[in-house]
Amino acid sequence: MKKILIASLLLCSSAGLSGCWDRTEINDVAFVIGSCVDKEKNLYRSTLQIALPGNLGGSGSEGGGGGTAGNKSYYLESKTGVTLRNSNMEVQAGNSRKLSFAHRRTLLLGEEFARENVAPMLDQFARIPQNRLSSLVAVTEGPAYKIMDASAPMEQFPSEMIRELMNQFTKRPVNLKLFANDLLSEGIDVSLPYISLQEAVPEGLKDDKKNIQITGLALFKGDRMVGVLKGQEVRMINLAMNQATSPDMLVSGPDGKGYVTIKFTENVAALKPIIRGDQITMRISILAKGAVIENNTDYSLGAKKNMSLLEQNASKEMIKQIHSGLRLLQEKYHSDTLGFGRAIQQKNPRAWERFKGRWDEIYPTVKVVIDTNLHIENIGAVVDKPFGRRDKEIKHD
Repeated sequence: MKKILIASLLLCSSAGLSGCWDRTEINDVAFVIGSCVDKEKNLYRSTLQIALPGNLGGSGSEGGGGGTAGNKSYYLESKTGVTLRNSNMEVQAGNSRKLSFAHRRTLLLGEEFARENVAPMLDQFARIPQNRLSSLVAVTEGPAYKIMDASAPMEQFPSEMIRELMNQFTKRPVNLKLFANDLLSEGIDVSLPYISLQEAVPEGLKDDKKNIQITGLALFKGDRMVGVLKGQEVRMINLAMNQATSPDMLVSGPDGKGYVTIKFTENVAALKPIIRGDQITMRISILAKGAVIENNTDYSLGAKKNMSLLEQNASKEMIKQIHSGLRLLQEKYHSDTLGFGRAIQQKNPRAWERFKGRWDEIYPTVKVVIDTNLHIENIGAVVDKPFGRRDKEIKHD
């Protein structure tokens, strides 16, 4: 009887190994590679970028699968709903394949939606395990679905081009996990890449082309976007946040004429709060190494004196641009993008307990001191003089 019982148990246990009862065939799956959220009146508009496997073959490939007419390697489906999940269900209702979000790389937020409040949409991303919290997040100028359908000739999908641009823009691109973490954290406000369409060719050419480009930083206060930072200040604020990859900067020549372009290949920034009573000074220390990638001044950079003047001018220009950006952050948008409050919380928790209840009032009054230690260690692979100039035209000191 004992042997019979053991044999019966073994037979019963093996019955569960007979097949995949809950499988989904790959031909029945629609792979979402990018999505965006817009707001239309009181409704959420969800737009999904879905890969077309039959159009993903290489040059000359006929591809495979059905229903993949046209040259694009993707197509868009867009529906509205009272919640984000409801709008996705509306898309599913019109799709013959089961939507899979496990391969989503980017999530775009339309500007109008971002200016209301973005927190309510986050619930479904945390609640449904299939949603990838590693998806990168950005804000778009105008409706996000227009960016999602823009031309991306260098990549198979616009969502992939956006992902690559974000990886070039910052050391640590903001994904859904970091986005939610910063929204729920004290002493820091969210900032996201601001993406728009820019003219790729001069006006008047036969083929009018527009490229996807990161043109600024979308600034948040709480879960609402409050403004956009644009211009040269964006690169230097990104550097002060310790997030810049290899920013470049135009610096005036030693006599103030012409420009030298410097690319900072290495850079590190750190915050140190100095607190005396209710007076707060935030010291930003920046260490950077760079290389000259263009010189259209009349000066030879091989001269030690000229190099010293160039480094001084670079330091002044960097400090000027950071202060210019900080004035907008503190006085106009009241957005603690650099995380001054978080720096106080981490380095002086007792002081933060005093400040956090009235941080919105204190933040604009924080004094900022910037220390820079810049070193230009490379002036070019071949020449130290302005290339194409006669020696008698060049100033060596």
